[in-house]
Amino acid sequence: MDAEMGEFLAAFGIGICIVVLGAYMAVTGDARMLHEYHRAAVPAAQMPALARATGIGLAASGVGCMMLAPFPGLADALGTGFTDVLSIVGAALLVLGIGFALGAVIKFNGSLFSFGPAGVSAGASPRWATIGFAILICVVAVCATVVPGIMMAVSGDPSALHGYHLVNVAARDLPALARWEGGSMAVMGAGLVAGILGGMFGALRRPSPAWTKALMATGIAVFGAGLVAMLAVIVYFNGSLMG
Repeated sequence: MDAEMGEFLAAFGIGICIVVLGAYMAVTGDARMLHEYHRAAVPAAQMPALARATGIGLAASGVGCMMLAPFPGLADALGTGFTDVLSIVGAALLVLGIGFALGAVIKFNGSLFSFGPAGVSAGASPRWATIGFAILICVVAVCATVVPGIMMAVSGDPSALHGYHLVNVAARDLPALARWEGGSMAVMGAGLVAGILGGMFGALRRPSPAWTKALMATGIAVFGAGLVAMLAVIVYFNGSLMG
């Protein structure tokens, strides 16, 4: 099994699981699939609405995940241009679906994480648990995206990308590809960190302050823009996403 087929199977498998979960929540109105801290402050009467809204977002993100790595045979049948557009649209749909689901949680729960009644601060233990977990995820995100992105942009070396992302790139264009791809990766990582911090600060009091919601929304938008830019840069220099 080659790398393209492996990526297709992984994206499709993960995506279909998310779609099934989202569809179940949207149809049944059952919010128990969500973590308790995503629904702790939601009145019982609003649980079905929360489940439907988050289910729709999850289903959309699952479809986007499946579109990220189209079946390899599609490129032969319909052309690489079609599959490239499909992947880019899939990335956008994935981010929009996640953003919609998170927005629904904040709307009904008052914040992304809830540890007590609405209108009060989280207790000491949940507060430090939230801060510690968020910092850990931010560190991982920076190490996995921002740092390698900056290193790629500064060095002009795109060798960290899969070989099929580079197969059609002219040697003279490799440094430019690295700069644009690395910069887009760093932007994507910065958006991810901003979104995480917005969720963390918003979880410390309910309802979440407006600035934390704005920070998280901005982070999600920047993350999505960076992800789409990464795919578009590869298509521009490589002629197609998979070569």
